[in-house]
Amino acid sequence: MNSKRIVLIFAALMLLIANVAAAAPAAKNLPTLSVDGEGTGIATPDRATITIGVTSQASDAGKAQNDNAWTTEQVNKAIKALGIETKDIQTNNYSFHPNYRTAENHRNEISGYTVNNSIIVIVRDIKQTGKVIDAALGAGANEIHSLDFAAGNTQAVRKEALLKAVQDARDKAEILAKGLGKRIVGIQNVSESTGYLESRRYDNMMLAAAKTAAATTIEPGSLSLTARVHIDYILED
Repeated sequence: MNSKRIVLIFAALMLLIANVAAAAPAAKNLPTLSVDGEGTGIATPDRATITIGVTSQASDAGKAQNDNAWTTEQVNKAIKALGIETKDIQTNNYSFHPNYRTAENHRNEISGYTVNNSIIVIVRDIKQTGKVIDAALGAGANEIHSLDFAAGNTQAVRKEALLKAVQDARDKAEILAKGLGKRIVGIQNVSESTGYLESRRYDNMMLAAAKTAAATTIEPGSLSLTARVHIDYILED
């Protein structure tokens, strides 16, 4: 390669660098518009988790324990009879403790014993939720600690929430840009913050309100997930 050709290539490179350098400040100087958008995705619960308790009391420790074990077994059988698999029934908590008299002169005397056995039941057929509660109470359970509804597949819900958040941001940006007499020509930066699809819980009071003389009526309703985006739009100069 002769020296003349090298000089021409070098000159071309310098010209290209100069053009890029001249264009960079111009791009940086374009006005921007920062907008936040929010969107919500909705999911239908497909799984329920019920925490059921059996509490037994007796003056004799052995009787309290035996009564509790027998009742808990009856509860398990009643739940399994509805088609709930063994793998979806598990012990959540077990406690055994003495009860003491409250009279001033007898505070250290044991008056009896209390045994509590709590189990968690996963109901994969959401329509069975009320029936499981009724079966457990009918078999001797005397506590329903909690009821949670959840959805297994959150990917579609997350996508729905993000798309709505982006559209919300775009709609706001279009209105603002039009009001400023500008036009959106690009995007400089995007960031997002997506929450989690949280389960919905019934506490003891809500479950008591849902209980009727005939059967327990539980409506799973819907669950929601919220996504937020921040977008910096580039406006025409």
